[in-house]
Amino acid sequence: MGSVPHRSAAMTPDAIEAGFVRAGCDVAMHVLDLTTASEVAIHADHPVVLASVFKIFVALEFYAQVAAGRLDPAERLDLDPADLTAGPTGISSFSDPVRISLRDLARQMMSVSDNAATDLLLARVGRENVNARLGVCGCPSTVVDCDLATMFDEMAVEIGFAGYAELAAARSGNLGPEAFAQSNDRALVDGATAFDPMRTNRSTPRDITRLLRAAWRDEAAPPQACAALREVMGQQVSTRLGRFLPDGASIAAKTGSLTGRVRNEAGVITHADGRAFAVAVFTRAHAPFEQVAAIEAEIGKGAAAAIEALRSMG
Repeated sequence: MGSVPHRSAAMTPDAIEAGFVRAGCDVAMHVLDLTTASEVAIHADHPVVLASVFKIFVALEFYAQVAAGRLDPAERLDLDPADLTAGPTGISSFSDPVRISLRDLARQMMSVSDNAATDLLLARVGRENVNARLGVCGCPSTVVDCDLATMFDEMAVEIGFAGYAELAAARSGNLGPEAFAQSNDRALVDGATAFDPMRTNRSTPRDITRLLRAAWRDEAAPPQACAALREVMGQQVSTRLGRFLPDGASIAAKTGSLTGRVRNEAGVITHADGRAFAVAVFTRAHAPFEQVAAIEAEIGKGAAAAIEALRSMG
């Protein structure tokens, strides 16, 4: 973790947004002081593509159903990685079959963004129940439209491949230079449903901070469910938001990424004095797979600058 250089005056939302533009992306962002309800808003009501940030919702509903006695968190599943949703991390990257509990699937989903674990849990808790809880939590612009396997396969077909496995093979170069070029064609990728915030899993930054506030106040689900969500969000292995935390601060969050265009993160940053801030940052790169390091660093810098501005208000 680094530190943000001291500024003589708090940055304005326009100045924060300008930093993202220089880094090579557009941004929609909302930062909410959970103590004072003061906010920093940058296109906070614009629809955004969630990518893996939606895993927060799946985890919340899972823990809520456990708290209600509808699911046994110790229930074990026997899984063959070859049969599961693809992903760069988690069970689908394993070499051998595995037996794992529902509770540990949830931990895999949140700590290393396991796509296979996500789809298994979403099927178990029910997409309709996830969306119903989002409605109760006052998130009218937030919808889980499909699971990840559906999203990946649909995207592959729209780009011109039989399914996600073929798209992945093309992107790895195994199907030749023509297929490789097609798999990364900017117009085809950007035209895919997965990148349209009106046709895929979607939300707004303000909806996300509203949900996080409810979870941190034990209002989104039974208190033990909210506590479990907060704990597992604190176990995420990598973070963009947390790159510039001040000494003594902690973060509980979930990242999201999609095909070189989308990089997001949402979570709660708590400073050493106990003051906490819900943060939701959603970015879309101007060009796929370019300025990756700059964009990821700016997510942390922008969040830190927004929190500094809110703290300066008193």
